[in-house]
Amino acid sequence: MTNAPLTRDDGRPTVAVLPFLSAAEEGVLAEGLHEDICSELTRFRGLRVIAPASAAAVGSEADGMIAETLGATHVLRGRLRRQDGGLGLTLTLADARAGVQVWGERLHVTGSDPDDLGGQVVARIAATLNVRLEEAVLTASRRHPAAGLAAYELTVRGLKLVREGTLDADEAARACFVEALKLDPLLARAHAGIALSWFNEWSCQFWSRFDEASRKAYAHAHEALELDDSDAMVHLVLAKVALFRSAWEQAAWYLDRALSLCPHDSDVLAQSAVLDVYLGRPEEALERLDLACRLHPHHPAALHVVAAFAHAFAGDFEKAIACRALSDAIPFVDAPAYIAFAYARLGRVEEARVEYARYLDAYREKIAFGAAFDPGAPRAWLFEVNPFRREEDIAFLRDGFDRLEAPASPSSSAVAAPDEARGILAHAGAGWIVEYGGRRAVLPGLRGLADLRQLLARPGEDIHCLDLAGRQVLAPGGAVLDEKARAAVKARLRDLREEIEDAESDNDSGRAERAREEHDRLVAALSAALGIGGRARRLGDQVEKARTAVTWRIRHAVRRVEADHPLLGRHLRNSIRTGTFCRYAPETPIAWTFATGSPPARRT
Repeated sequence: MTNAPLTRDDGRPTVAVLPFLSAAEEGVLAEGLHEDICSELTRFRGLRVIAPASAAAVGSEADGMIAETLGATHVLRGRLRRQDGGLGLTLTLADARAGVQVWGERLHVTGSDPDDLGGQVVARIAATLNVRLEEAVLTASRRHPAAGLAAYELTVRGLKLVREGTLDADEAARACFVEALKLDPLLARAHAGIALSWFNEWSCQFWSRFDEASRKAYAHAHEALELDDSDAMVHLVLAKVALFRSAWEQAAWYLDRALSLCPHDSDVLAQSAVLDVYLGRPEEALERLDLACRLHPHHPAALHVVAAFAHAFAGDFEKAIACRALSDAIPFVDAPAYIAFAYARLGRVEEARVEYARYLDAYREKIAFGAAFDPGAPRAWLFEVNPFRREEDIAFLRDGFDRLEAPASPSSSAVAAPDEARGILAHAGAGWIVEYGGRRAVLPGLRGLADLRQLLARPGEDIHCLDLAGRQVLAPGGAVLDEKARAAVKARLRDLREEIEDAESDNDSGRAERAREEHDRLVAALSAALGIGGRARRLGDQVEKARTAVTWRIRHAVRRVEADHPLLGRHLRNSIRTGTFCRYAPETPIAWTFATGSPPARRT
């Protein structure tokens, strides 16, 4: 009687690799390949591998019996033979429980050294098997609602969503990872997936949630590391987070660690290649891409564009263009820009402009979301979001833009005199971009910045607070706050002060800022509503309400600007007057541009 295996079904594939059939003279080689493949597969943390001896003990049994005896979900069988000066290997992978073959392939590897031949075969089989099994899990999971999936199945579905690179997909992915952790709290890859989703938002939505998303990406990545420091994907996520924090050496260490843990994972190799380019190692990136393509011959076409990206920064512009010709994919928004710059360096200006137009189209669709944008915004965005380490790479970008871009014309109503300073206050997605004195800052969507925009556009002019408030004020008459309402507001203020202290002690600056904004708003409202001794007063004049609200909004916005851009903050503090009438009265004329900007976007 056979006992059922004591394994917990979390949805991960469990593979039984059976000894390869071979002629007697190839028996030693076949046995070595069997053990080496089992060993190599254990590097892929998304798989479970039956011990070689256990698999060999049931090698003559049917797949269904192997599934029942060992708890295997899949069975890999193979036949080895010498042919044409190399090795020939026929492989079949079956779903042991369903009795269905899911993959089959014939490999032929040439060479003279048996060790070299074996190494090539082992790497190729392990990489291909990992890809095929993940695809099989994903395909099967799509036939069922999320509520019925196992932890690993939910994680695979979430990782697929993360690759889509949209905010909605990130949120859906996080929901999958959270459900997976409810089923298996120790599943490191689910934490890594959450880190990736926050990484996407960090590099896309950071104008309003930079601190929060950055902290969560970092925290979940390290949680995953504590649970499983042998998962290459976890180290890859940490490398991404460190890179976009400009922690170059730390990023390189985690990246190299990921590759040492699982050197034959084609997906890890491809993603590592992109990071290598940012780190100033394009030649290493090309080596990784070459290996990824050899291990996974049916790789996505987008890999050719990643290779073009690496060749462009390695200075081989002809090769970059040749790789681009193999695929029309746009794996990341600015990929066509790099191809355009390669064309420009070769003097092929018309072809460069065609590629650059593709970049602008991708930017318009995925970054500006169809809205109009300032001509200089695509250039500013590319420099803002990409963490290139080498100055020569940044110089390559500048040169490319200079060759292809026409000078941007101001789109504001202000016309600059030759001796005037210039500034930008641009609404960008959910937030704002400000630029002045050679420095740029990205700010959240504060209403006070919209008030400032109106004032800066009309320097020296008095603007009534009702116009700034949009005349959306309370109707006259009646007590502003009754006794019950005042008590509720005061209780909320106490709660907010505690929340601010807790958030600051947890180093959660995003939550602290939101609580502080609500606290200040309530204080302003309570002050306006209370008379001498805290007695309720009547506020029949709508102007008082508008004056209080607008003054608070503008002062709060100026404080926030000063925190992120001290020079501009001091200028605004010295030039803005608030009250019933508000005015922007700068000592030195500044020509302001108010074009709609675009938010920085993600790198996935």
